[in-house]
Amino acid sequence: MNVRRIKRALSTLLAASLLLSILVGPAPTALAQQKQETPEEKKLREQEDKAKKKEEEKKGKEEKERAKETKKYNTLKDFSEDLYASNFEYRDQVDEQFLELQGHHAREAYYINNNNRVDAVKTGRDSRGDDLLELRRVLYDNPRVAEYINRLGQRLVPEDSDKLYTFKVTVNPIPTAYTLSTGTVLISSGMVSLLDNEAQLAYVLAHELAHVHRDHWKLKVMMDEAQDEYNRKQENKARWRGALIGLAAGAALGAAAGAGAGDTARVAYYGMSLGQDIAVRYAKRLNVDWHTLQEDEADDFALKLVLANGYDAQEVPKLYDTLARVARSDARMQLGFLGNRGRIRQRSEFSQRQLKGALSGKYQELLAAGKLLGTSPEFSLIMAELKRDNGIEAFQYDMLSMAKANLQQAHTLRSDDPLATYYYARVLKQVGRTPEELTQAQQLILSAIRLDTRQNIPEIQLHRAMLLIDSKEPGQQAEAVDSLKKYVTAYQKKRIEERNTDTTLPGNIDIIYDYMRLLGEKSWRAPSAQPVLAGGVPTAPPPALPASSPATSRPVPASGTRKP
Repeated sequence: MNVRRIKRALSTLLAASLLLSILVGPAPTALAQQKQETPEEKKLREQEDKAKKKEEEKKGKEEKERAKETKKYNTLKDFSEDLYASNFEYRDQVDEQFLELQGHHAREAYYINNNNRVDAVKTGRDSRGDDLLELRRVLYDNPRVAEYINRLGQRLVPEDSDKLYTFKVTVNPIPTAYTLSTGTVLISSGMVSLLDNEAQLAYVLAHELAHVHRDHWKLKVMMDEAQDEYNRKQENKARWRGALIGLAAGAALGAAAGAGAGDTARVAYYGMSLGQDIAVRYAKRLNVDWHTLQEDEADDFALKLVLANGYDAQEVPKLYDTLARVARSDARMQLGFLGNRGRIRQRSEFSQRQLKGALSGKYQELLAAGKLLGTSPEFSLIMAELKRDNGIEAFQYDMLSMAKANLQQAHTLRSDDPLATYYYARVLKQVGRTPEELTQAQQLILSAIRLDTRQNIPEIQLHRAMLLIDSKEPGQQAEAVDSLKKYVTAYQKKRIEERNTDTTLPGNIDIIYDYMRLLGEKSWRAPSAQPVLAGGVPTAPPPALPASSPATSRPVPASGTRKP
């Protein structure tokens, strides 16, 4: 009876399950399994799986190679430091070579600090055989930007550092950053112009600071010298091991063959020589790529340093995303700080691993306390000036993507800046493909004319005339002629003033005028200099130029910037 009840209950349960499955339908997983891929979908999925597997294999290979190189680097570093501590001859040799390197870097620093003027330099010949002249300037001569970046860098220097540093901006649209053993940290205007906030700027400065703080320059000299010594010692060890093994093998072979004592000795000697040759050939020599490994060490140091100073280190992977993007759009971007695109990816992945791993606790602690800083109001203000000037520089190099982005940002941040407005119009006029862009360029030219209260940019009138001529509207012909006349007159006055007074004014006179504009003074310009005779008696001053004449133009940076 009980058995029959159990059977009935089981039958009822099975019937209910069957009814439920009919009402509800098959499970989603079953539906997914029933769904058939089309041939195109299957091919696409297989391609994606293959690409993913290939990428994972590539990353795995890179990690193994990186671990191998790190081990070699640490081995040679320990060897060189031990040799420096124990071998007085090696120590004297390293100290002498490092002193020579510092002397070279000191001369480079002297050149940088004392050649911040416009020099015509012969750089070669063009396709027609004519001399090429480049107007070269080293440092960016905007004191607000220079002081801000140096001040930020000094705040990052670790308290236990026994070295002194200086942080400077060079005029170069290619993103570069490097350090001299003198403690001089140099970052290009192109590098700064790509940064979105102060946290990213702090990271770049901290990375360069690390090379001096960690004595990378001296280590490079030490390891250069120690590598040959290490390899010689490895060869000697291998030679002795090979000789012993070859000797024993030769003697055993001679004895097994039943040779006499003399023949056995000859076979043993041959085995010893052969063992030496083979062992030396396969000795574990070191050939270390310490440049890459020191860059990795500097990245790690910089991440920890910016976090210790309360900066949002999550901005670092975003910085590498930006660098990867601009490197794809213009390969010249890889000439400086970036390295190749593969290194950008590696460094981005390294920063993300650190932030998710070793630095995660510190980051979350600062985040919860609301103590993470991304940027500051001062950063945004000075970026307007730097992006403008670097955009002009990039325009002269035909780095058009950077020029357009920089000048658009500069115009947005400082819509009352005539130079930013004018050059943004130039870029749009040069690369514009749509009627809307050309119309915007014309409107910007008109704005620049209105903003150029000192009439310091004669070329504005020339480009306005070109736009009016291109419009082919009869009613605008008279305006085009008027603009051409104004261009010739303003250009003539500007050239006269340059010849008469350019050497008597500060090289960054237009920056001074920028500051005055920010402070509300939009028309004052420097008076003409009064020549002095040899006896110290002043001559009669030259005739004063009209109030509307242009001020002395800004010195032209390395590529001929601001020479429209």
